[in-house]
Amino acid sequence: MKSLYKQRLWAKLLFVVFGLSFLIPFTAAEARIIFKAPEGLQAPGRRIAGGSRSPQEKNCSLGQNPLTAIVPNSNIGLTTQANPTLFFYIPQTSATLELVLRDQDKEYKQTYKSSEKGGIVSIPFNKALEVGKEYRWSLAIVCNPKERSKDKFVEGAIKRVKTEPQLASKLATATPQERANLYAEAGIWQDSLASLVQSLSSNPSNAELKAEWQALLTSKSVGLNNLVSEPLLPDQQKPQVITTNQSN
Repeated sequence: MKSLYKQRLWAKLLFVVFGLSFLIPFTAAEARIIFKAPEGLQAPGRRIAGGSRSPQEKNCSLGQNPLTAIVPNSNIGLTTQANPTLFFYIPQTSATLELVLRDQDKEYKQTYKSSEKGGIVSIPFNKALEVGKEYRWSLAIVCNPKERSKDKFVEGAIKRVKTEPQLASKLATATPQERANLYAEAGIWQDSLASLVQSLSSNPSNAELKAEWQALLTSKSVGLNNLVSEPLLPDQQKPQVITTNQSN
């Protein structure tokens, strides 16, 4: 009788533990996403804007974190997309924003009106990237249009690569969340980030997605722990294009 009682007690205990496990939020350690940074891939630049000294410069943007490009420590992100999206943390500001994309021959420039909301934003660029070509980009908060040395800026690089057949086969039937993991494992940062942001934007309260987001930003090759709790701004609060220019 005692043996039967113990078996029933253990059965009830296991049911409680495993039956309610779905209520326990995921942690970063339990998240599946792992970004594998490509070896030897590096680009010059700065992904975090420098600090301000004068009161005027400090008032140009408000927030605990400075302007930051959401890229790995290598300062370069790979993409398979012809028209990829760049991601930045933009602090609260009323100043104009300027995004510049350069290749060996030309410079493409877009200016934006800030929404005056601080948070992480996605910024598409209307320039088709060529496969195998590396492009330099920079984003600046133009604090004083008459004195551009006062800009707060970040800069880095992006490179478009071909999608390997094996990866393409897996992506064909994958969900946005699964695509984020597949791209991360392949070292394709921009597409992994874009896929995860897409999932989070659709399900902002999903505990597993939040854990994936934390794991991606805090991974060893990324180290953007300070941005984990910053909000993802919806489309209506993103910077709006003012002008687009191209020059040789």
